[in-house]
Amino acid sequence: LLKDPTQPASDDNYLLSPSSIQDICIGNVLSPPTSAVSFRMAALSANIPHTTSLSTTNRQCSSGLQAVANIAHAIRCGSINVGIGAGVESMSANPMHELYEKFPPEVDWDTMQNCENSQEVMDCLIPMGVTSENVAKKYQLDRVTLDTFAAKSHEKAAKARSLGKFKSEIIPVGNVTEDDGIRPSTTVDKLARLRPVFDKNN
Repeated sequence: LLKDPTQPASDDNYLLSPSSIQDICIGNVLSPPTSAVSFRMAALSANIPHTTSLSTTNRQCSSGLQAVANIAHAIRCGSINVGIGAGVESMSANPMHELYEKFPPEVDWDTMQNCENSQEVMDCLIPMGVTSENVAKKYQLDRVTLDTFAAKSHEKAAKARSLGKFKSEIIPVGNVTEDDGIRPSTTVDKLARLRPVFDKNN
């Protein structure tokens, strides 16, 4: 909404008038019970009027994309003209390898474990990291192959960043002007020294 997010909201600093926004959808998987209230408060504090509706959506691994899709669909079908689709997550606050141990699903476990398709039902508890290990085994992707692919990805991303390919996608906030997840010095040898987290033997 703002031309410069480091500056206060004002008529001169708006890219888009807050009053023109008709709907907001926020994607978030691991939401605290009060997340919808938090999002509503954030919208109001940004001078978006209380007449603007707001909803949250939860789609595993793509909630932000689903939020954007929801708003795009609403615009396409004529329900609204202007909306915001966004996503937010904090994976560091929700370690995947112990998520279900700390927060087990509230279900009838006897029914879940003894229903006709109990294996598929119980597989829902497999963490995403373990799922990735299972996929690697199924398609015979060894550690060296995956580390090589990862190193190449960082190399490509670093080159794209140096050429300014991402500048149009990132709005600087304070001293943060670029994605800090890209590691230009990453090599296959360095990645090989990282200890496995989900499969201790590979």
